[in-house]
Amino acid sequence: MNGTDYSTTDINLAAYLLATDHQLLRLDGPPRQRSFTFGSVTAEDVRRFYAGAPSDARKVLGALRDLKGLIVQGGRP
Repeated sequence: MNGTDYSTTDINLAAYLLATDHQLLRLDGPPRQRSFTFGSVTAEDVRRFYAGAPSDARKVLGALRDLKGLIVQGGRP
């Protein structure tokens, strides 16, 4: 993974990526199996999330709320 498009079904990771200024490119799949695809994500970005990197809690919670809204609406970013 070298700054390429990255897909995940982990909504918490998706919220972190969105809160750390990664662009959400698309939302795919059925409502209970959504896949979030982001642009320009590196292996280091993902590693930081799983290592518990500090982040702005308000931004992450806001991003989580936004992603859940997209899932419910079935909308596109």
